[in-house]
Amino acid sequence: MQLFKRIRDIITSRLFVTSFLILLQIIALILPFLYLGMRSVYIHAVVGFISTVISLSIANDEKHAPFHTIWIVVLLAAPIAGWPLYVILRHNKQAGQASRRCATVSEHLDKIPFGGFQPDSLYACKHHPFHREMLHLARSCNAPVFTNTITRYFPNGESFFPVYLEKLRTAKKFIFMEYFIINDGYLWQEVKKILAEKCRQGVEVRILYDDIATISKLTRSFRRELRNMGVQVYPFNPYRAAVDSFMNYRDHRKITVIDGVIGFTGGINLADEYINKIERFGYWKDAGLMLEGSAVQALTHTFLKSWGFVVKEDPMPQKYLIDKPQNADSLVQPFCDSPAGKVRAGRDTYSSLINGAQRYVWITAPYLILENEMLNALCLAATSGVDVRIITPHIADKWYVHAVTRSNYQALIKAGVKVYEYKPGFVHAKLIVADDAAAMVATTNFDYRSFYALFENGVMVYGRDVIGQIKSDLTETMQQSMPYTMEMCQRTSRFRRSMRKLLRIFSPFL
Repeated sequence: MQLFKRIRDIITSRLFVTSFLILLQIIALILPFLYLGMRSVYIHAVVGFISTVISLSIANDEKHAPFHTIWIVVLLAAPIAGWPLYVILRHNKQAGQASRRCATVSEHLDKIPFGGFQPDSLYACKHHPFHREMLHLARSCNAPVFTNTITRYFPNGESFFPVYLEKLRTAKKFIFMEYFIINDGYLWQEVKKILAEKCRQGVEVRILYDDIATISKLTRSFRRELRNMGVQVYPFNPYRAAVDSFMNYRDHRKITVIDGVIGFTGGINLADEYINKIERFGYWKDAGLMLEGSAVQALTHTFLKSWGFVVKEDPMPQKYLIDKPQNADSLVQPFCDSPAGKVRAGRDTYSSLINGAQRYVWITAPYLILENEMLNALCLAATSGVDVRIITPHIADKWYVHAVTRSNYQALIKAGVKVYEYKPGFVHAKLIVADDAAAMVATTNFDYRSFYALFENGVMVYGRDVIGQIKSDLTETMQQSMPYTMEMCQRTSRFRRSMRKLLRIFSPFL
């Protein structure tokens, strides 16, 4: 009876029904080509020729370089179905319109100046070891370097959550929240109680959440309950029954802004496993960052970009971009990343920190799905004498992603990179620290989807105090981790190695 009920729930779920309708549309579009190809050897030859031409075109297309291999394999292995599928997914009118609208909203908001920011301040720190990285982010992503901002680092969800609730209770004007995952449980119920009280007090509350990431986690009454409380709540890029490649672009950001003065970000979503209230993959190791002061404007700015895109209304940035400087000397540089933009801020920042490090660069990454450029950068840094260390999970949340992660170990270790697997559980923190001079707390994973298909955000910090805290946290994490050795790589069976090589072909989609 329980099994029947579970099957019924799956079949009637929005995720299953919508996915099934999309599959039917794709089959209906491809079927005529399959039929004609089987009926005529000439049509089959023409389709094969078209697929070859498209493959050559893809190979010379710099814009989508990381996805070349998988598309070429599909086109040459199954030409009759491959090329119409490529045309449908890569040259989709709806996706193009959504991307242009997203870019238009960003361009509009980027023209609004931040309060208290002086452009010349970038040149005042020109002797900083990572000045070039500061300039790159500032110029390419409209990401100013702020002073007058207090930073507070949280090494896990348990230390993050009480402070998060405490600061939510202080809201007087508005609360903005943008999250990849919201899951109904203890954490969300505690947050919802505070939001309900704030709505009664007249505080404006806005929430954005990713529709696909939460589709099986939230009840159908979720939005109705919040709207009845007075919360303005919308799903980001709703999952619908349409063949639309923009559906692949998900909102992976984690942002809370309180009155434009306090902001939170990092790897922590609004679900119980992030604070270890429940156990999924052993101990959940995450990280968060609180900003208080001028730099919070950048988090507000990022949220308003998403809000303007989703709600299709003027986000009125002048009303919410508030500069309330705090007495602090740290340099802080929040930034955001969008697959609809031309710049890959997350990927470029990781790469520039690795390439710019002189003494050490330490990284935590839940997934290590490396494109060749990033793999070469890590190996080059290690062979140049830089102390490169990477911490990944020992207990994985996705076996196939973990297999691809481990497929990179041998090349890294051979070059001198020290690889650790966190034995107590799952590392979800996305951290990088270099030379005691720069660190990043971000939502961006070391994988293709984060670099090319997800809306992300992060914060570069250049203050010694918070960098010291992050370095201490990583030192402690390494002490709880297992060093992965070349001998362990070589003991891997031929079958596992073959499976990993096969899975690597599909890396852009993992």
